[in-house]
Amino acid sequence: MSIAIGLAIAGGVSSYLGSKSAGKRAAAAGRRQAAFDKIAAGQRVAIGQRVALEETRQAEIKASRAVAVAAAGGYTTGDIGNLIADIEGEGVYNASIAMFEAERDAEKIRFAGEQALQTGLDQEKAYKNQGIATLLNTGSSIFGSFDNPLYKRID
Repeated sequence: MSIAIGLAIAGGVSSYLGSKSAGKRAAAAGRRQAAFDKIAAGQRVAIGQRVALEETRQAEIKASRAVAVAAAGGYTTGDIGNLIADIEGEGVYNASIAMFEAERDAEKIRFAGEQALQTGLDQEKAYKNQGIATLLNTGSSIFGSFDNPLYKRID
């Protein structure tokens, strides 16, 4: 019977260590994904900034073209002032929309990273509890294998 008890102990400890290792891997995967998502969120904001700059640049080009066309046609800048203001306002608006969309997307990415981290940490706890339960179950089985009056098997 001592070989069986030794094997039971070895199996229980092995199962516990396997569960603990799986939990650490799950937590590490969650941390890794959160770090990747943080980087991706920053990149998304940078892309939004680039788009916003381009929107502003395009508005400036349109306004400049409007001035040139007006001057060629004999108009003065005062005659087309409202048109230029509208073009520039549209550029600012489009740049603001680009930044809003970038920030919104980045927030979604950051939230996904936080969820991945929390899931990994929750899995780590679950695997740890599973390993402890295995150890307790192994101990209970070994204890019950003896003819002990404190422990009676119900068959």
